[in-house]
Parts: sequence; C-alpha cells; structure tokens
Amino acid sequence: MPRRRYQPTSHETFSHAEVDSWAYDWTRVANPGITPKRPLKVYLPRTTQEVSDIMREVKALRDAGLCPAERPIHIRGKGHSSNDLVLTDRGAVLCTDYLNRIVELTGRMVTLESGAILAEVDAYLGRQGYGLPVIGDHNHITAGGFASVGGVSPASNRYGLFIDNVEELEYVDWNGEHVRCNRQTNEHDFHRVLAGTGQFGVITTLKCRVIPVDKRRTILENERTITRKLDRFLEVTSRIVQNPGDAVMERGVWLDVPIAGKPFVIGQCSAYHETQPSWIKSLRNRVAHGFLHGLGYVAGRLPRLLDLFVMYLGVIGVIVSPRFASIKNIEVFIDKILDSTVGDPSRMLIVFAPADRYKVIFEELYKLCREYRAKTGCFTFLSFYVKGIVSPYLSGAGSPHRPPNARTDFCELVLWLGVRPENLPEAVLEKIVSDIDDFCIKQNAFRYMHTRTVTGERRAWIDPNTFWHGPREEVARASWRAAAGRR
Repeated sequence: MPRRRYQPTSHETFSHAEVDSWAYDWTRVANPGITPKRPLKVYLPRTTQEVSDIMREVKALRDAGLCPAERPIHIRGKGHSSNDLVLTDRGAVLCTDYLNRIVELTGRMVTLESGAILAEVDAYLGRQGYGLPVIGDHNHITAGGFASVGGVSPASNRYGLFIDNVEELEYVDWNGEHVRCNRQTNEHDFHRVLAGTGQFGVITTLKCRVIPVDKRRTILENERTITRKLDRFLEVTSRIVQNPGDAVMERGVWLDVPIAGKPFVIGQCSAYHETQPSWIKSLRNRVAHGFLHGLGYVAGRLPRLLDLFVMYLGVIGVIVSPRFASIKNIEVFIDKILDSTVGDPSRMLIVFAPADRYKVIFEELYKLCREYRAKTGCFTFLSFYVKGIVSPYLSGAGSPHRPPNARTDFCELVLWLGVRPENLPEAVLEKIVSDIDDFCIKQNAFRYMHTRTVTGERRAWIDPNTFWHGPREEVARASWRAAAGRR
C-alpha cells in the first residue's frame, strides 16, 4: 500500500479522522484532560434520503420514550464547536463525513453537500477560476458546520458572513421531512436554519455564491501597524472596523503575555489593499509565507522545548506579518503557522460587536480577562483578534423581529485565552462566560454561538438567530423594548 502523504495540521495531538474524535469537541484544546462523551450510536448517511430515514427512526424512538425528547440526536461536522452542540454521552450522533460531494458549479453558484470540507471546495473552485467569498482559516471546516454558526474570514468586511453568501439550502427536519428553501421561497425556514446550530434539523445541501478570483496568485499589500500602546491599537482597529475604505481584507491582533510577572503587550493591525502585480511582490509573498508555513509544518512534532521555540517564532511571524500576501495566505494565515496543541491550552470565546461600540466592548472584555487572571490565575496569555463584518444576517435585515435602528456593521472579537485548567473549574468558567454574556446583552452585542455561552433565557438575547427564530413574539417584543431602551 502506498504511503499517504503527510498533511500538516494545526492540532497534531488529535485527528478528526479517528473514531475517538466523536467523543470530543474543540473543548479538548482548552482542557486536554477533559472526560470524553462517547456516543452509543453514530449514523453516517450518504444521501438526503438516508438522512430522512434516520430522522424518522429517531422520531419513532422519541415518540416511544426510548430516547431524550430534547435533542434526541446530535448533528456533527468535524466537531469545532465548544458549546455542547455535538456531544452526547451514550446517545446518538449523525455525522456528515460521507455527505460530502461538490454537486455542481453553475455560473457563479456552487452546490455542496453539508459535509463537504470548504478548504477542498475552494481548491476545486480555484482550478475553475473561482473561490468562496468567505472561508474559515482551518482546513477541516465543513459547509454545513460553517452555515450552522455563521462563518467569518478576513474578507467579511466586504462579503459578510459565510451565510450571507448562501442562496439556497435543503434540510431534513425532526420529522424526517425534506425542506427546500431560499431567500424568496420559504424564507422563514431559510433564515432560521442558517446559524441555527442544528436546532431545526440537518442541513443536507447548500447553494453558495462564488466569485471570480485567483486566490493563490492575487497579491495584496499589507498596510500594517505595530504598536505597544493600547490606545493606538484601538484607534487603528476602530478605523478599519467602522470605515474599511478600499481594504479588501483586514484583521488585528492584540497580545498580552506575562513575562517575569509583568505583562508584555503588543498589537498588530493589517489592512490589505489591491496592488499592481509584480514578480518581486509574488516572490516576497512566497519566501515570507514559505518560512512561516515551514514553522507550521514542524509545529507539534518536535521535542517540547523545540516546539515552544517554534511557537514563539510563529507568534512573532503573526505580529510582524509579511508586507505582501496572496489572498489564500491571508485566509489561512494563523492556522498554517501555529499549532493549537503546543504551549498553554487555550479557549476561544467570540463576540459579534456592533462596530460603533467596538472600542467600549474591547476595553471591558480586556479588563474582565485581566481581572480574572490576577484574581484566579486561570489565564496565562490574553489575545484578541479583530475582524470587520458587514452582514445583513447579523443586522436582522428583512426580519419582522429586527429591533429599531439595528446596526449593519459589526466586528468579530475573538478572545483567544491561554488557560490553566487546574485554575479554571467549571464554576469559574461559568461565571466568566456569564459576565461576558451579561455585558454583551447590555451593549446589544451577539455571541458567536459555537463558543461557550450561557444557557436558559439569556441565551436568546445573545444569539443572532433569535431574530429569525419564530414564532417568538414575546421574545421579539422584549428585544424591541430592550433595544429601544439601550439607544
């Protein structure tokens, strides 16, 4: 049997292809010693009809009282969430691994099955002269998984969320019925299933917009700002979040690392602009990113001290990002350089903040994280990633439940936090998440729902899907009143 070529990954200590991976989600990156939740049944459908048959079987079991009435089956792509969406202990899981075809490319639309891996889809499109407007930086994200939560990239300042670029979808509901919907027909189902975190059934097929582009050869110039002053970082990132101008892509990162008992801080902001092509710029892109990707290639496979040294080099490379970069290298930048399983365990908590409140929200979340680090020792490094988003979905455009004066411009604030699991018991984590979510409610911000959030009634206030999830007149009226009271 021929030896399979090694495929670099940003998590060398585990593989999505292992059977044991069904017992974990992304929480294992925050706590490698977490207790696994192993399912009893795993369904691996290959067709929409098989999904319908599975859902009817599950319904019969639920009606007979032989499985839980709430969430009788969990739906799983590759398990990148950390909000208890895909795990069940001795329950049933439907995995979309084999529901993974690229059905067709017609005009500027590509039809995909939900288990299709977007990195592979984008590679296929690239050979045809096209690309996905928005794609995740990780090379294992599925179309259905991305559509179930929203989907952000450095190009979201121009193209919105991944789901803003989905035109049609098919899904199977909890009764096993096959539903087709788009932005004009059955639009209620269409909008509530997008970013619905699997609440309403199994997405089986999506039709997505594509754009004519050569992501590997189109070179953009990085208008880069590096600063150790928080005020300067917030000034620059506020500007590109609220007024990106002609920036094609953008991102910012603020890093706070304790060294010898004192925090070392540094921020970097990149706004990528079109530039005249030249072989010099292409060469600089290849050389700079070739070096950085070389770090990512060996990351996680070296002795511990060497691995840490490579990680620190990679972090420096992220801060001092190359001046010239291809679109593809910008999309996968951090994931191709750093390994999530090297160094301190880390947890992501993500906020969708109204752009005009970005500075206030950033400062408050940063303050909260520093206070918990000082008080409990639960955090090591603190890093904050910023991307601008112009999203009709987040603004609730077209929804009957949209609050008055709803914002159209948002930004993604990723709190990527180094953790000491022994100092972060469940009760402390719940308190941190509760504090963040209460503040988001106060500021009319949303949470990215695949990362840890509160449960219960408060969850509706931070879930962007709430605008589209009906009938929910009582929640809609409450949201309307709260929005009016906070403006």
